[in-house]
Amino acid sequence: MKKIIGIAIILLSMALIGIIILRIWNIEIISLKNLIKSSITLLLLGLANLLLIIVYGFLLKDNNQDYDKTKGNRAHPKL
Repeated sequence: MKKIIGIAIILLSMALIGIIILRIWNIEIISLKNLIKSSITLLLLGLANLLLIIVYGFLLKDNNQDYDKTKGNRAHPKL
């Protein structure tokens, strides 16, 4: 998962650098307004994703109730 996130960050960085280089040469493939709107949209989607992961991790997942606690500290199957 870390590799996928790292590759995505590298690709987005390279795309942004490419757009900046094209803007230096006055070549406009995408407008700055659209770039800002899409960046804000991606940021909001990332925050929503993070919120859903936190909600799932803390509120909806309770693994302790499925295990027999009388068996000791060794690994054992669920009930």
